[in-house]
Amino acid sequence: MIAFGKKNLSPEKLIIPRRRSEEYITIKYYADPIARVIVRICYQLKIHPNLLTLVSLLSGILAAGCFLRGRSIAGALLVQIHLIFDLADGTLARLTGQVTEFGAKLDKICDQTVRAILFPVIAAVSPVSLGAKIIFVATIYLDLAIVHLYVLPFLKKNTVIRAPWKKWFLDRGIIPGFDIFLVYVLISLFALIKRFDLLIYIVIAGKNLDWMYRVWECRRSLS
Repeated sequence: MIAFGKKNLSPEKLIIPRRRSEEYITIKYYADPIARVIVRICYQLKIHPNLLTLVSLLSGILAAGCFLRGRSIAGALLVQIHLIFDLADGTLARLTGQVTEFGAKLDKICDQTVRAILFPVIAAVSPVSLGAKIIFVATIYLDLAIVHLYVLPFLKKNTVIRAPWKKWFLDRGIIPGFDIFLVYVLISLFALIKRFDLLIYIVIAGKNLDWMYRVWECRRSLS
């Protein structure tokens, strides 16, 4: 059995910590509630958080394989398993006092691996032009680069002036945005109706508008 860093509590006394006070709507009302159920079960079974990370990795890779073979329903389900377990591993680690540098690096590597496989596969099987396929994959990585290299460092050093409409959502614990978890939900939805062509264009538009607004928001806060 795995020895946890905190004393084992009964299910009724177990308090699962939230990731943060403000959260994307997809996570807040869909993914996190399910992830918390999984965390509660894993806590009682004394399952190590890194095992959940590996489940997330495997499900993401298998989802790509299913899409390549035209098994849309299985792929859609596996993408959601990847999403849920990607949330659950960190929550379980914090709950059990097992937050480690190795676990953080493993989670990051697994996330990057899934993205490097899944998004090119979706582009490859989508009935769109080659240019749209390239822009789709490039958009995913451009968004990641801008957020991690500019937006997040800016937020750590500066106070951002929020627009009234965005502040309204933030005051209610909701981060408005076209986040990666929303993309995963859309992947499954469009896989079920077999319309990856629509998915490609929606993600291109949504992701690019999202990072452009966030950059504008940062630049506006300096003026």
